[in-house]
Amino acid sequence: MPATPLSWAPPEYAPTTADNDGPANFDETCVNRYDARKTLAYVTTDTNNVNNVFMLYWITTKDGRKYHLTSNAGLRGTDLLGTFISLNDLQDLTSRGASILQPGSGNPDRLELKSATQNITSPVDGNQWTNTHLELDLVGIKLDVLLQPTGGNFYYGGGGGIQLTTRGPDPDGSTALPGWSWYWANPTTRLKGYLSIDGTQHEIDPEQSYALFERQWGNFHIGKGYYALWFYLESGEVLISWSMEPDLDGVSEIAFASIWHRTAGMKCCQLAPKAGLLISTSAPEPAGSTSTSSFWICQLETLISHSINGSATVN
Repeated sequence: MPATPLSWAPPEYAPTTADNDGPANFDETCVNRYDARKTLAYVTTDTNNVNNVFMLYWITTKDGRKYHLTSNAGLRGTDLLGTFISLNDLQDLTSRGASILQPGSGNPDRLELKSATQNITSPVDGNQWTNTHLELDLVGIKLDVLLQPTGGNFYYGGGGGIQLTTRGPDPDGSTALPGWSWYWANPTTRLKGYLSIDGTQHEIDPEQSYALFERQWGNFHIGKGYYALWFYLESGEVLISWSMEPDLDGVSEIAFASIWHRTAGMKCCQLAPKAGLLISTSAPEPAGSTSTSSFWICQLETLISHSINGSATVN
């Protein structure tokens, strides 16, 4: 099967800096601004806390092959690191993945998560984020890349963190509120490096590849499960629809959408319980249509329009 001709060329944004990556709803005087780099490093003995680096990759190799890749590094306490990986090969439409929990470590002074399977190491100089080195080797998939964030960051809660329900007392003073977690991403991270599959190495084409880099740590309790859908739109917006702890009918009392717009900043919109229909796989198809794509696009355009224009709730 020939490789798909779809271009994955990332948008051209300036390198991410402390001066240009903040939430757009904060003014130019930087009131309430914080430097996201200061939330990259985190280690705690509390095993209730999440401590993750999550990645979504759109990889085009120099020989024209295309892959979707997902990875996660999760530090549990101070001495166990979990690794998850999932690879979709768009040449033959096959997929594989695996997860493992093994001895590992973190660094309280800079972003550094290490195990026998995965290492994420930020530079000791510079802004301690640009050119972070990620290495991963599991089930015949080997990734060796440098990460270069560009453009504005995506703050899922509108600011630096998200607060849901508490899971109990948190002894870490850096968590100001029960259920709080730092939770943000850079959706247009550039890549340099190599992807190897079953021993065959492919050089990544940095002009046709990009990634979402996501950092989260804190007391983020979703013990009854959740689901989230990601949308990268052709017009440049990124949207995530979240449904936390849905009941058996798919209705969630905690539902919201996070929207990142390339020029209008970002918003976090509360969703009414019945807005779960927005992301229901049983949504009705438009008359005469053989797919639900028109329905999805219509709903997404409505949600983004409400968000950018300042509406707080979409019913």
